[in-house]
Amino acid sequence: MNSRERIISVVKKRDRADKIPWTFNFGATQGLNPTLLLNFKKRLGIDEYIYDFFDYDVINVNAPEKTGSNFIAGGIALKPNGINPSDYYDTNKLPNGFIDAWGVYTVPWELDPTFDTFINPLKNADDLKTFERYPSPTIDEEALLDIRKQTSEIKSRNKMSTAYSGSLYEWCGVIRGQEEFMMDLYDEPKFVEVLVEKVASVTRDMCLAAVKNGVDLIACYDDFGMQTSLQISPEHWRRYIKPAWKMIWDSIRKENSDAIIFLHSCGCIEEIIPDLIEMGLDVLHPIQPETMDVYEISKKYQKDIAIWGTISNQQTMPFGSPQDVTNEVRDRMEKLGSKGGFILSPSNVLGPEVPLDNLIAFVEAAKKYSV
Repeated sequence: MNSRERIISVVKKRDRADKIPWTFNFGATQGLNPTLLLNFKKRLGIDEYIYDFFDYDVINVNAPEKTGSNFIAGGIALKPNGINPSDYYDTNKLPNGFIDAWGVYTVPWELDPTFDTFINPLKNADDLKTFERYPSPTIDEEALLDIRKQTSEIKSRNKMSTAYSGSLYEWCGVIRGQEEFMMDLYDEPKFVEVLVEKVASVTRDMCLAAVKNGVDLIACYDDFGMQTSLQISPEHWRRYIKPAWKMIWDSIRKENSDAIIFLHSCGCIEEIIPDLIEMGLDVLHPIQPETMDVYEISKKYQKDIAIWGTISNQQTMPFGSPQDVTNEVRDRMEKLGSKGGFILSPSNVLGPEVPLDNLIAFVEAAKKYSV
């Protein structure tokens, strides 16, 4: 099997392929923090892109490693919404940072620029018209030419392409402010409706741009969970968030029924996994082992949805021994991979604190137990 055939078998058919796919990446996200990636490549003497060195089946367009970006995901680019910062912020008190396409003031964490804090442009908005008038970013059409070129090249190698294609609940939280958005769910439902519709429209456009320009795996990101439960009530999720994602995913299916829809959602989200299956999701990452029983999730749902991830980022990879890593990889491969519908990866981006010996143990075990 080549990579395209393997991923179609595993993700679409949920069969056991010639081998169990594995990767450090998830969707369109580079799985190693830039500092860790650099140290790992030096340790192993790797002088090519890591996805080529390890022969990944899925390759992200605009890969951060290739572009030299500190961002951890590569995909569909947006043109800024063009707000006047002084209309939304006290520009005399802003720390060093930048305004993203949504007008959110983003402050990279000094020790690790792949993590950010946010200053929210609609944090103090108190009337519906402010939400309605707030401008949306648009697709960077010129950048799509390069996306099309990259997806064509990836396909010529019999690989699967993927691209970051937007968020929904997360973007609402950083535009409005997470606390304010959660309060709006109870006190100002009209604010929520307008903001969700605005964000969903942009995310739909990103997903369709990805599909129309040859991307195989449409990578969506929305962290719904905490360690023990959803961040918001399932009733609110089903009222506001579910219909918006269903609209987006239905649009993808209408454009190309063969497209693979991927969702990354951290935390304990078991309560809504049946909803995600009903909505047509193909593959879910990460089934975070600290928050859900991966084997129970597999038993209930792996026949209906592919699983990507499951290796512990909170415990095993940073704090376990190489033997702990080997044991966990072997266990996942034997108990989940043997069923089909499984891609092995860490459950999130691995930071610079992860021992290089644990990365090596992950690779060696993944290769050994994937066949």
